Amino acid sequence: MQMTGRTWHIGIFGTFDVENYGDLLFPILAEAELSKRLGAVQLHRFSYNAKSPAEWPYAVTSVSDLPELAEQLDGVLIGGGFIIRFDKVVAHGYFPPTADIHHPTGYWLSPALIAQQHGVPVIWNAPGMHCNDIPEWSTPLLKLALEHSQCVRVRDEPTRESLGALSPNTDIQVLPDTAFNLPNLIDEQYPSAAFAKLRQTFGLDVPYIVIQSIHVVEPFLQLFEQHPEALAGYRLLVMPIGPVLGDHHMVVTARIPDAITLPFWPEPLLLAEILGNAQAVIGHSYHLSISALVFGVPVFSTADLSTGKYTALAEMGQMHALPKAEELTVQWFTSRIGKKPPSASLSAAKVELGAYWDQVAKIIVQGKTSAHRTLNRFWQHLPTLLENGVNRPLAQAQPSPPTLDYLNIELNARQQQIFQLNEQLTTLRNSNSFKLTAPLRSLGRGFRKLRGR
Repeated sequence: MQMTGRTWHIGIFGTFDVENYGDLLFPILAEAELSKRLGAVQLHRFSYNAKSPAEWPYAVTSVSDLPELAEQLDGVLIGGGFIIRFDKVVAHGYFPPTADIHHPTGYWLSPALIAQQHGVPVIWNAPGMHCNDIPEWSTPLLKLALEHSQCVRVRDEPTRESLGALSPNTDIQVLPDTAFNLPNLIDEQYPSAAFAKLRQTFGLDVPYIVIQSIHVVEPFLQLFEQHPEALAGYRLLVMPIGPVLGDHHMVVTARIPDAITLPFWPEPLLLAEILGNAQAVIGHSYHLSISALVFGVPVFSTADLSTGKYTALAEMGQMHALPKAEELTVQWFTSRIGKKPPSASLSAAKVELGAYWDQVAKIIVQGKTSAHRTLNRFWQHLPTLLENGVNRPLAQAQPSPPTLDYLNIELNARQQQIFQLNEQLTTLRNSNSFKLTAPLRSLGRGFRKLRGR
């Protein structure tokens, strides 16, 4: 389907305003697929915070501007990524631009409802939940948004089961993550100019392995420290995948000093190209894994492949879960290194995604919906819901224990702060002013000793 003669205005909602590789990919993938089918597309990327192309891979509009812009949109995509959530710790220090916007539903649930109020078709672009619960207060709103969306696709079976239990009459289907279409944007036979320059500049014109700079790669760091031969013939490239989540190169370089680091964080497609040309990748990130798998690169994952979003990757041939400590040997690791033809299941994923994007384009072309009438009735009913909620006896609130995700985010953030302070301290000690004032500091210490006698 190729439409001409007009520009289609499409909104996409998620956390596109943070340094997290997977989140930054979604608008790029959506724009490419929709442009192929619709022609001229103006993609409006909505997140909490506005960004300009001068500082970011692309322009981002703040969700605080959505009420004024919603009626101009021809379609809305929700996600993808881990955005169907209600917990408060999305990333360290990440909050809405104003207290009037609820956190964290302000970048996914309320945009869907605002779009539906204006008759804008809503498509759930394979977002996920990843083991979190749906609080009771949100069920009428989420159920309403699901039942009046034109297409609801999620990225894994646990998410489908959770949303299906809430809204059994909604057609909710599992769809491969849209990042499985990365080969449509990157041609291995013709490297980009940016990648060719990077390889030459940083010594990556030899076989290399990428390791995510996150604390959970500790078992592999121990392996490489105790058995350097595990990396024989390969350069080790340290890559932050989610700096906003605490990834920092010193997690690795403090232990493996000769590992390669880059002086900048690559833009999303360059980072994807780096991963796709590696001989192996090591890490925890979902989209690090997908970006490697689609190009036949083996993944050594520290994630639990039996739960949540990772279940969608568990059966892929090049996906290697972290084994027990006694099984993580040099032979186990080296026997699995090396690119191979991508798994056959990836071809099926691309077919599914092609049909999905065809459907999305068709929905957008069909134009406005009548969902606003149902929402009008809901607003009539809303005071009753609120009144019943206020009058209901409150159960004794029990403080909920922090989740593993919360603890990991906080640990990574604190670790990143420590690394940054150490770097600043090293810079200070190496500065000329610090060296020039060393005699004065020595005299000061001497005077303090004399006064203490």
